[in-house]
Amino acid sequence: MALAKVIPRRPGVPWWLGVILAVVFALLVVPSITADRWLDPHVVEHEPVGLTVRVPPFAGTAQARGGGIVIERGQLATAAEVKFVAERPGGPTPYLAFLLLTAVLGTIFTHHMRRSNYGRLARVQLVSLALIVVSAAALKAVLLTTSLSILVVPVSLFAVVPTIVLDRIVGLATGILAALVFSFVGPFDLGIACLLLVQASVAGLVVAERPKRPLRAALLGGGAATLCTAATYPLLVYVTSGIFPIHELSDIMHSPWYAATIGPAIGTLLVVPLVPLYQLLVGEITQGKLVQLEDLSNPLLRQIAEKSPGTWQHSLMMANMAEIAANVIGANGRLVRVGAYYHDLGKSLQPKYFIENLEAGETSPHDQLPPEVSCDAIFAHVTEGIVAARRAGLHERIVDFMHMHHGNGVLEYFWGKTREQGNPKGLTIEQFRYPGFPPQSRETAILAICDAVEAASRTLKKPDAAAIESLVQRIIYGKLHLGQLDESGLSMSELRLVANSLRETIRHANHGRIEYPWQREAAAAAVATAATGETSPHDQLPPEVSCDAIFAHVTEGIVTARKAKLHERIVDFMHMH
Repeated sequence: MALAKVIPRRPGVPWWLGVILAVVFALLVVPSITADRWLDPHVVEHEPVGLTVRVPPFAGTAQARGGGIVIERGQLATAAEVKFVAERPGGPTPYLAFLLLTAVLGTIFTHHMRRSNYGRLARVQLVSLALIVVSAAALKAVLLTTSLSILVVPVSLFAVVPTIVLDRIVGLATGILAALVFSFVGPFDLGIACLLLVQASVAGLVVAERPKRPLRAALLGGGAATLCTAATYPLLVYVTSGIFPIHELSDIMHSPWYAATIGPAIGTLLVVPLVPLYQLLVGEITQGKLVQLEDLSNPLLRQIAEKSPGTWQHSLMMANMAEIAANVIGANGRLVRVGAYYHDLGKSLQPKYFIENLEAGETSPHDQLPPEVSCDAIFAHVTEGIVAARRAGLHERIVDFMHMHHGNGVLEYFWGKTREQGNPKGLTIEQFRYPGFPPQSRETAILAICDAVEAASRTLKKPDAAAIESLVQRIIYGKLHLGQLDESGLSMSELRLVANSLRETIRHANHGRIEYPWQREAAAAAVATAATGETSPHDQLPPEVSCDAIFAHVTEGIVTARKAKLHERIVDFMHMH
């Protein structure tokens, strides 16, 4: 099966395509920016005005007139106002200036977005630019037909939502571009641009990336943006006019100061309902969908558990290990867990080709196959698994785990076996390379590391601290050396945290257990110590004290669970087991 048909690489945005996108963006957004120039406001003395006419809010006396409004729509125009409109500059110069300026800003945006694993994707950039174009048109329509201040626009949304769904690079880039474009719509004013930039930047910097609690993150980001914007407005007024705008506090309906406060507050309220919509637009999986896929009664998961039980046990161990590691670095732990559940779906189609599914004493079919045929059989668990997953309607973010957990690394065992046999068919190493792409996100990279670590940890004869340390280091450095983590977005500090987490998880998975009397009699041996070499505190305690200590894990666990408001049906398991 052709690799390109099964595992297409998500299209990115090279520099030349970024320039094209920027130019198209400028062509689409400039008509909204200059709408008040090419739409005739029909300003005739003593007649109602068809469209609201505005000037930059921080331009001289305009501050005292409701934030830049010269004539409201429907108001009777005076002779002075007719003269003002007639004297406004015209010609093609404003169009060309805004076209060039927005094209430059768009180019900077697309270039900066390539620094992010998410932002480099064509779909993410197209959605971001399209949302700004549509929002600019809607904003211009509101400004031309109402007396609302431009400061009411919740530009913080453009920074907060992408940061929550994707990452901070995408959030800040989108928020800053939206703030600048909206300031051009206003009409352009440095004071307005500054206020919108403060709102977007503060919100994007404060909100957490991919938080577990989006509402809490939105409240923090929106609250910080509201406070900073509200504090910045009077300072700008004082710098530009020498007047501190205390008088605006008595006129709520026409005060730009109130508008500057309301804008980010509105954005805060809209974040949570807009997050799922944005996830849908950029192709991200929603938390609700992850909860559904996490259900172990899912038919695909039952298929794995029933047809390839060894693989399923491996997946469960990986899921726990990977989720803990992901949470340590602030990645999406639930996504990694679900990815671990489904990543080896293809093995359930031909389970006997994989050693973990063989019964004790059962021979492997690979013993009778040439290395290259065995290699194809192993590779099929990736390609056929993806076909089965898509047929079942699994989200592409889950499908990514199926081919990225092996990346495009070499199947060393069968390549080595071919060389040992003298390579009579003249095969190349490329024919033993997995049919996938290296991990493209932190989550898929964590799963790739955990897949190798969990499998290798089962081979440790003596799983002490030194052996576990060596194992984890060897696997992570091996993947780094082969370039399998180059596109994942994992930093060296995050890799160190992941390695520490994996060491602790493996160490605790190999903890010691107290032997029962019948086991001591059968083995005729001393009680085994823990894998770390630590002695048990029970060796120094009277039996009744040890008994109380063991019982405490039930009683204290129930107290802790009830404090955390766990359901009583869950608490039942704590004392009934």
